[in-house]
Amino acid sequence: MIHNDAYMGQRMLTGYKTKNTSYNPAEALAKQIRSADKLKMTKMEGEVDPDSFAAKLRRADEYAASGEHHMADDSIAIVLRQMDEPTAGNPVTTDFWHNGAHVSVCKDVLYGNTITIGGSSNPDWIYVDTSVGAVKIDLNDMTSLMKCLDLFSPEDINAILRKIQEVKQSKEALSQIDRMQDELVKNGRDKEKNDGGEQSVGEAVGVVSADEMRNIEEKREKNFIG
Repeated sequence: MIHNDAYMGQRMLTGYKTKNTSYNPAEALAKQIRSADKLKMTKMEGEVDPDSFAAKLRRADEYAASGEHHMADDSIAIVLRQMDEPTAGNPVTTDFWHNGAHVSVCKDVLYGNTITIGGSSNPDWIYVDTSVGAVKIDLNDMTSLMKCLDLFSPEDINAILRKIQEVKQSKEALSQIDRMQDELVKNGRDKEKNDGGEQSVGEAVGVVSADEMRNIEEKREKNFIG
């Protein structure tokens, strides 16, 4: 029995010696406290990602309620909440840079919220309805849009990308229709020309020139006889 106790003690000692010493109980406890504080601050329960879009908005609301000025620009919704309310005929606008892209947010009583992203020297603007207002996007400046997608909720991102895809497909379809119409017109002209039903510009000019020459000769003959 004593032999077994000695053996067990030695085994436990050996296990203790091989234990990973990188584990820091104090650091782990501090991390758990920080996570709990984040969840408490956002008034959420359960397994909630404190860096999620909803958590950011909740923290922004609590910060704004405290009377402090919160300069967060990690979502358009937060920016809108920081802005003053517009009055009739007096819209409120704010501009800022996000990841190197220019963003302009306008709150208007009549037209609602408009978020303009980027803009090129030859813009091709489209509007997308989202939960935060109408997003104005330049199809010729998709780089700016890609830099600013993290300003929107996942639902709004899907709406934006879906609208862009629909517009591009529509433009491509219209372009194909234009090319088909041009081809039909060209084929029709070639057929009429081959059938002799239509004169070319050069031929029309030649006929007119011949008629004019005959008139000139007739006048000369009359003048000579008279």
